[in-house]
Amino acid sequence: MSHTDLSTISSAQVRGLAVEAVESAAVFLARSAVKEQWDQPSALDGMTVGALAAHLVRAAGATIAYLDRTPVDRRPEDNLLTPITYFHAAIDSPIHEQIKDVSATEAAIGHQATVNKCQQLAIDLRARLASEPHDRLVGALGGRLLTLDDFCRTRLIEVLLHLDDLAVSTGEQRPETDPLGPAIVIDILTGIARNRHGDWNVLYALARAERSAKDPNVFPVF
Repeated sequence: MSHTDLSTISSAQVRGLAVEAVESAAVFLARSAVKEQWDQPSALDGMTVGALAAHLVRAAGATIAYLDRTPVDRRPEDNLLTPITYFHAAIDSPIHEQIKDVSATEAAIGHQATVNKCQQLAIDLRARLASEPHDRLVGALGGRLLTLDDFCRTRLIEVLLHLDDLAVSTGEQRPETDPLGPAIVIDILTGIARNRHGDWNVLYALARAERSAKDPNVFPVF
C-alpha cells in the first residue's frame, strides 16, 4: 500500500478497524484447523492454540469491559495514556505475569464456546463503538485514562498480532485485513522503541545494523 498519513485517520475509521480485526478473528477461530489443534502448543512459548485464542478474545473484549466500568462523563485528573505509554504500563502490570495461566483457564470452555464468544463480541463491539461519543475515555490499568480511540489502537496490536500467531500456529493463511491496521501497529511499535531506546538507536536498527544496540536489541519491541 502507499504511505498513509495516520494523523488523518478519523475516529470512525479507527473504531472500524478494531471491529474488523475482531470479526476476522471470529471467522478464523471457527476454522477446523484451530479446533483440531486446540490443545497443541502454539507459536508462543507456554501457550496452547486454545490458550492463545482465549487470550485474543479476552484482549479484544477488554474494550467493552473498560467502557462499562468508566462513566461516560469521566474526565482526567492527570495526563492521558497514549498507546505507547499504555504498553509500557501494561508490561509492568502484575496481570502481565498471569496471562498464560488466565488464558489456559479461559480456554477450558472449549473451541466452539470460544468461537461463539468471539462472534458475539464482534457484534457487540460494532454496536457499542458506533454509539460512543468521539471524546469518550476509558479507564485501564488501575483506572488510568486514555481515549477510546487510542484504546482501539492498542487492540489492533493485540488482535492482529495474535491472529498472525494463530495462523502460524495452525499452518493456516493469515486473514486479509485493512492495511491501515498494520500501519497503525507499526507506528505504535516504532514509538515504543523510540521511547525505550532513543531515536538514534532506532535509526541504527533500521539502517546501520553494525551500530545497532545488541543488549537489549531495539527490535522486537516485545
